Amino acid sequence: MKDLVSPKQVAQAIGVSESSLKRWCDQGLIPAIKTAGGHRRLAVNGVLAYLRRTGHPIVDPEILGLPPATTGGADRKLAGERERFLEALIGGDEALCVQIVLNLYLADHAMSRICDEVLASAFAEIGNRWGCGDLAVYQERRSCELCHRVMHEVRRALPELPSEAPIAVGGTLDGDPYTLASSMVELVLRDLGWRAASLGNMLPFSTLRAALCDTCPRLFWLSISSIRDLDSFYEQFADLWELTQDNGVALAVGGKALTEDVRRQIHYSAFCDTFEHLASFARTLHPMRSANAG
Repeated sequence: MKDLVSPKQVAQAIGVSESSLKRWCDQGLIPAIKTAGGHRRLAVNGVLAYLRRTGHPIVDPEILGLPPATTGGADRKLAGERERFLEALIGGDEALCVQIVLNLYLADHAMSRICDEVLASAFAEIGNRWGCGDLAVYQERRSCELCHRVMHEVRRALPELPSEAPIAVGGTLDGDPYTLASSMVELVLRDLGWRAASLGNMLPFSTLRAALCDTCPRLFWLSISSIRDLDSFYEQFADLWELTQDNGVALAVGGKALTEDVRRQIHYSAFCDTFEHLASFARTLHPMRSANAG
């Protein structure tokens, strides 16, 4: 995806006159910047935000650096697109994966539902097929890498957030190599108006505490799919919880390692077993964006 394009390029991409496009910019509907030479340029993510709000279709997506058939404006159903995304992942078709997710985003589906019903659901099925021997190891690993690249493109498509937007950070614990869930959390929260940033995976509690103090977030998340040592986990998690309370930070947790028995031994602000649960909790802290129709 391109970063900046001219009004003429945007007009051609979405099938309107250049004068109409410039009028929308003058009205503040699409953010624009001026180059050193005085020429107006539009950020593609700002253009996409406008198209998402209005449902206006794209007639020539490649002008904006988008995959072919990224049309937006359509009534796309999550269930059907999930199957297409799953097969595109398994087949290694990166362009189609990006196109599917961007079209769902432009159709104004909430990122929480896209992550729950398309991305996470597809990966659950890939895990099942791999476990049954129906997929090769390379297909599972390639799907994971491809999904990260898809999320990178979707992250670039999201609009820039104001400096006063609340901060959220998080990641996974030391010994937990899974990164997809944390990356999805970042997308979900940014879609809701949070300046969210995944810190990555394999993070010791000591560096999580440092990150919490350094970044001053309103929300801190942990995706916990694996726990190396329960006794050590309980002790260090308690220290992290106390630090969040001292600093007025909400602590959201999720992941398959947090069984009912484990959850009874720890304190947290919210346990989220879906991304929609996370979105609902985040809205109680910062109700900037209302839930999208699905």
